[in-house]
Amino acid sequence: MNPRTPKGKRIFAAVMAVIVAIMFILPSLSLLVRADDDFSEEQAQISDLNSQYKDLQQRQNQIQSQINQASSEKARQEVLKEQIGEQIDTTQQQINILTQRIGLLNQNIAKKEDEAEQKQQEINQSFELLKQRMRAMYMTTGNTSTLGMVLDADSYSQMVMRAEVTSRVAEHDKGMIEQLTLEMKELNRIKESIEDDKQRVEEDKREMGEKKDELDSQMEQAESKIHEYAAMEQQFLANKTQLQKQMQQVQAEISAIYAEINKASQKAPYVGGDLQWPSATLFQVTSGFGGRFGGSDYHTGIDISGGGAYGSAVLAAGTGTVVKANTTYTDGYGYGIYVIVDHGGGVQTLYAHCSALNVTEGQVVATGQKIAQVGSTGWSSGPHIHFEVRVNGQAQNPVTYLKG
Repeated sequence: MNPRTPKGKRIFAAVMAVIVAIMFILPSLSLLVRADDDFSEEQAQISDLNSQYKDLQQRQNQIQSQINQASSEKARQEVLKEQIGEQIDTTQQQINILTQRIGLLNQNIAKKEDEAEQKQQEINQSFELLKQRMRAMYMTTGNTSTLGMVLDADSYSQMVMRAEVTSRVAEHDKGMIEQLTLEMKELNRIKESIEDDKQRVEEDKREMGEKKDELDSQMEQAESKIHEYAAMEQQFLANKTQLQKQMQQVQAEISAIYAEINKASQKAPYVGGDLQWPSATLFQVTSGFGGRFGGSDYHTGIDISGGGAYGSAVLAAGTGTVVKANTTYTDGYGYGIYVIVDHGGGVQTLYAHCSALNVTEGQVVATGQKIAQVGSTGWSSGPHIHFEVRVNGQAQNPVTYLKG
């Protein structure tokens, strides 16, 4: 094609129009770059989870340090008994955090993969437009150089126009190539970020597996204390005088609480119905009602335990009102965390040594409702429910009151 002939000039003008159009189209097709700020919410959540996890691990290390520093095996077992509940709770919280962190990382991965795919498509589209522009330029100039195209102009004004167009085309091409180079670098950065997130997910999964093994070990330690009745008896007999005095003090305190409750309860009708077993999963009576330890101690209720005791649900034995929800206690003393439900007619049930309560004083509860979680607080040999039935303040054998 000779750009100096009339036909050539018309073709030249048409192709140049295409070139100019493409030049103006390309800038409008800005590639979507998802800035790091767009991930700020997820990053903040992950950072917060990392901080929580670090705090929990520090607490785990403190507990383990206390266990390791025990001067004797007996002292070690005492510390372990007191701390095993918190160890289990802390490990479970760590597992929960790892689960959340894996979920957030997987969300990030999915978003970044979508972003990478979109970016790749737009890079391909922009590159194709650049090739079209280059092809149009070649069709216009043929083998003629850019300088020749300018010098072949029919007039000075045409020469200036061609020089301006070719200059802008060259400048645009340079800018477009630089932009594509930057976009390719950004695409590679996103892909590297995806791989980093995937690696973190795998690391969290491995750590979660370790934490689950740790939790299983802690639960096994907790469960091993269920059957330590003999050890509890030895402890009682070894400190008989002191512990008998302590038991008397505990019973005096609890009797005063019952006396206050019964001022109203004895005047109210009984509403409890048939009392039901206070657990849906634990059925082993590890210590019965009445005399124990060779008659040296009088057990005012029954102890209920079994596999998976710690943290399992404690259920209301009958309908009633929560009249005492005690959450303050001294390690190795008394009932620990406990709750008393009044059923009217001077009848109450008590659930002791809990790890946590799920009700508050004044709350009305129904038979079978979850009111607490099994623990080992107070003077306890391991995770279990200490369950009492009292009528007008006097302890009764709960087995005779339970139905089903």
